[in-house]
Amino acid sequence: MGKLLVAAGVLSAVAFAAPALASSESPAQAGVQLGKCIVKSDRGSAISMLKTLPLTGGEVDWSSVSLGAAASCRDGNTPPVSVTALRGGIAQELFKRDFVEYGVQPHRAIPDLARFDLPVEKNTMGVEDPTKTLFLTADCVARSNPQGTEKLIKAEPGSDQEMKIFESLSPWLSACQGANKMAYGRTDLRSAIVQAAYHVSQRYWAGEMTYAGPAYRPEGVRP
Repeated sequence: MGKLLVAAGVLSAVAFAAPALASSESPAQAGVQLGKCIVKSDRGSAISMLKTLPLTGGEVDWSSVSLGAAASCRDGNTPPVSVTALRGGIAQELFKRDFVEYGVQPHRAIPDLARFDLPVEKNTMGVEDPTKTLFLTADCVARSNPQGTEKLIKAEPGSDQEMKIFESLSPWLSACQGANKMAYGRTDLRSAIVQAAYHVSQRYWAGEMTYAGPAYRPEGVRP
């Protein structure tokens, strides 16, 4: 089946400056590797983490996390991982297993797709809330530029390729932020966009949304 998630408009490539990327952001590779192991070992625990972990934050508090059959994924030599990186790693592995390509009918039965909440409804937008701004921006980018989103999911975290993809996404990142201009690190942006890609895909194929184009039309979007 052909790709069904298509953007209805094109964002201006010149009207907005790109949001800053914090150069001190640590790579998301540890989160990707750990997320891959957890999903492979215990899908249920992986999905539970997306439902219960904070949306953003510092290091994961493992005392409050149940790894279930994925307990062997972590030992004394496992490096610390942030909540953001782990959520992104789990969502990325689930996406690669369940959808393979962004916008193509899932490889997993639709009722078995992971369901988790993200603050992407427009009426939840907080002008001074960086987390809501981040996820609403990510949702808009994932809907508006599916090709770029898929490339980001497939790129190695922290790589030069990833940086080039972020540069190509900068007009969408800036326009989707609208008036709430905030600087986010690469790990934050990658994690949020990957989660948004899965979230949009699950809802679309479950029939919970009939249109998978831009989440909203910020200034600069042409019909």
